[in-house]
Amino acid sequence: MFESLFVAAHHAFTTFAHSEVLEACALCLSPRKTRQACRAGSLSFQHVGLRTTRSGTTYGRYYTVNNPEFDLDALLKSRCDEDDEQDEDDLVGAESTSRPPSPAAQPAKRHRRASLSSNQPTSTPQFTKKSRLSPGVPNPSPDHPSSPASLPKDSRPGPHSTAPAMHKASKKRNSRRSRRTQAQNRVPEMDWTPRRSGVLRNARHIAEAQFERVDLDWDDQEVTSTGFTAKRSGGEEKLYALDDLIGTKAKVPGMKLIDWDGSETIGLCAQDGRTFGVLAGHPDDPNWDSVHESLASEIAARGARTSFPKASREHRRGRFGAEAHGVSHGGGQTAPGVLKHTKGMAATLAYLVGLTAMIRIAHFSSSVFYNWAPKLWTYYAEHMHGLFENDPTLKRNFPYSVWACITINFGPRTVTFKHRDFGNLPFGWCAITALGKYDANRGGHLVLWECGLVIRFPPGSTIIIPSGIIHHSNTKIARRETRYSVTQYTSGALFRWVEHGCMLDEEYYNSLSPSEYDEAVEKNARRWKEGARLWSTVSELQDVASERVDVLG
Repeated sequence: MFESLFVAAHHAFTTFAHSEVLEACALCLSPRKTRQACRAGSLSFQHVGLRTTRSGTTYGRYYTVNNPEFDLDALLKSRCDEDDEQDEDDLVGAESTSRPPSPAAQPAKRHRRASLSSNQPTSTPQFTKKSRLSPGVPNPSPDHPSSPASLPKDSRPGPHSTAPAMHKASKKRNSRRSRRTQAQNRVPEMDWTPRRSGVLRNARHIAEAQFERVDLDWDDQEVTSTGFTAKRSGGEEKLYALDDLIGTKAKVPGMKLIDWDGSETIGLCAQDGRTFGVLAGHPDDPNWDSVHESLASEIAARGARTSFPKASREHRRGRFGAEAHGVSHGGGQTAPGVLKHTKGMAATLAYLVGLTAMIRIAHFSSSVFYNWAPKLWTYYAEHMHGLFENDPTLKRNFPYSVWACITINFGPRTVTFKHRDFGNLPFGWCAITALGKYDANRGGHLVLWECGLVIRFPPGSTIIIPSGIIHHSNTKIARRETRYSVTQYTSGALFRWVEHGCMLDEEYYNSLSPSEYDEAVEKNARRWKEGARLWSTVSELQDVASERVDVLG
């Protein structure tokens, strides 16, 4: 049915196209093809006179499209693919800001893009003390509202567009001046380098760590054409008990139970030796139980006094209250921005994120990330450094965490459906920390479906996985038990924004020469496989850990 509609639409629009539809079709054209068609003279919009005045002047609302390369079928499919790329994974309960892109000069953007694409990440971050980020996060100015979607280059301004254009240019100058002032006046904050104590502690854990090997085919992963996000997948609104997966009554065969104690460090690696996740444990603190229990109590108390909208209570991950806090991009945003909330929810999230226990969990998780995947961690740090340097109004959640966003799952019984966080970077890592009061022997396990693993997940412990490509869920807990969780992650759209010189896709691709465009397409096709190579192998981890213990110990 859809195929026949496409054919009919193709015939109609290549004969007579309404001017507004024509503009939309022009938007669908790839930038390179548009330029080539214009240069060759094969693309032109000829006005068709459908009516005639007394003086003989003809006029009408339609144009002909004299372009033999115009293929509506292909353009519609291409545009749908682009829309799938642009949409960020749904951030439950949060409304993302929508601000104009940074008006930095084009040469500077091109320079940043070139430096990011040409330098391969190393295991040691190369940031100096000058590369620090702003702790401030002023609200978006009312003088800078959301900008409308950009029109195609062929669109002609109306007869009264001079004044708005001048006003827009003036606003851009004021915006640039404001950003420069904020960048100059901001207070120096922590740089991206991990703390020495965390590096040494985790090096010792790695040197003594065990590894769980699973059979995974990295070439057979559902990622988008650019490699910045995973492909969307349908969810499964079903909860599994431990007995459904493990034991004689199991309904799902082939699953393996990992009876993890929540503190011992265990690496998850594939058959090729690459480590794609880690059962991280918790900080070495004899009083850690009281620390994470106090955080769970705070989340419970705040959640009980909060009214969650339906979208925050009933979503594809489960049936529990959840809210995100931090920086996001996608879903129609013109630039990355700080997630917006109601006044009450914003105060609740700011309070919880500022708690010492929450900060300790965030810093611990990022430190584990650095030690277990130093090349990937540096890839994150380089891109987040570029993101925050470009826009000083953005704010990091934590001084020593490399992730851009955090979600607090308020429960009170946080048990997730089988799902993938497809909006995240496919080869990126997501940290999950379990909290609450439940019997970890009977419920609350983390299920990694592609890995065939059911992992005991005690309260207060942290597990780090590539949540964008691996389906995961939790096992049921008892009716009177409580379970909360905290996740840290970064959306793939933020990496795309920085890779594209802090520009939207249309502006970025329009800035490329034909050869640069071809190179960008090839790089998109390689991104997933090259990104997965940033994961460390078991031998690399053990060698580096031994060296660090010898040097730092």
